[in-house]
Amino acid sequence: MQTLDLVVPFTTPNLTRIAIRAAESFARGLSAGIRLLRIQVVPYPEDMTHPAVPLVFLREQMGSFRSAIPMRAEVVLTRDYESQLEERLTFDSVVVLAARHRFWFSRTSLLARRLRSTGHQVVLVYEEKNVA
Repeated sequence: MQTLDLVVPFTTPNLTRIAIRAAESFARGLSAGIRLLRIQVVPYPEDMTHPAVPLVFLREQMGSFRSAIPMRAEVVLTRDYESQLEERLTFDSVVVLAARHRFWFSRTSLLARRLRSTGHQVVLVYEEKNVA
């Protein structure tokens, strides 16, 4: 049986948690797994083998997320975020992103739009506003 590949790219801790919860909800009753991707951009001329943000920190950060369905975390160092994200997606991957409500396009909603334009399946959920 094929497993549905739900990919949650790390954005912020809070939005990543929201995206994981959405992926869990989306996967309910399906054979699915979550791939949590932490794509860390390492700018030029910084050395890729010794980035400014230590790999230990990035791995610990990914380890703090929990899911009710099987989830594995991947940390990737790159010079180009979007090309590395697309390289990590398969034809049947579903990307799950969370964004804040904005009057203008957020970076995350623009990423969702670009991924859709290249043929990827994207689920974009929005952070709930706190009502006092």
